[in-house]
Amino acid sequence: MSIAVVTDSTSDLPRDLAGKHGITVVALNVHIEDETFLDGETISADEMYRRLPDAKVIPTTSAPSAGKFIEVFEKLAKSHDEIIALHLSSKLSLTYQSAINAVDELGSNAPRIEVIDTQQASMAMGWSAVQVAEAIAGGSTLDEAVALAKSASKRSVFIGMVDTLEYLVRGGRIGKAQGFVGSLLRVRPILTVRDGEAHPLERARNRKKGIARLKEMVTEFAPLEKLAILYTTNPDDAREIARDVAGSAPDGEPIIAQLGPVVGNYLGPDMLGLGLIRAESS
Repeated sequence: MSIAVVTDSTSDLPRDLAGKHGITVVALNVHIEDETFLDGETISADEMYRRLPDAKVIPTTSAPSAGKFIEVFEKLAKSHDEIIALHLSSKLSLTYQSAINAVDELGSNAPRIEVIDTQQASMAMGWSAVQVAEAIAGGSTLDEAVALAKSASKRSVFIGMVDTLEYLVRGGRIGKAQGFVGSLLRVRPILTVRDGEAHPLERARNRKKGIARLKEMVTEFAPLEKLAILYTTNPDDAREIARDVAGSAPDGEPIIAQLGPVVGNYLGPDMLGLGLIRAESS
């Protein structure tokens, strides 16, 4: 049986990595003033970060429509027998529900489609899609792929050190990290995604100490099955982290991935972070 793997653009999967594993990426929408863009397709991450600080109107984002998912699923059904779709936490976006609505509308006209709420974001979700694609390429059934998707999602970790909470607050995605607001002066908040929403994790006294802490966290989460170093606007800092934690990377060298326009809209310029999957034994 041929099984298609789908995710959405908040996975922040590098284009070549998604292509290598045959993963279909459905773009979310980015709204800047009176313009609407497709995440990573009609607006790049760099363009988003250039516009973000000076935007007169707070940029917003929205989920793909059920119609968009129907279009994607119908196209994949022409060359695949079954489909598995892994999406951004339903507490952060309506993307998962939109995919569910599409499956409901297709009804018996569609192949079997399984939609997974990963309760994660960025490469913490993207790696789950990659692991599922790797398993399917190795002969896994859809039921086995669903079980793996759920297991990988539970073991996945997103960590983000942000320069400011301003973008999370104004975008309405502050979640449980609300407790950080009002207590921050010149510190760098370090956040994680837990139970599907943003939670406070730690405070770093400055960026240098925050970078050192991110490196320590890689070791603390080891052994790892997957590791990505994440950034919005500072690839040099991401490369430094990747170089220094290479010994803990499962493949000897971490992937470096830039956050796309949607996730970056809420975390802002100068963010650095980690997207990883812990080994089952850890």
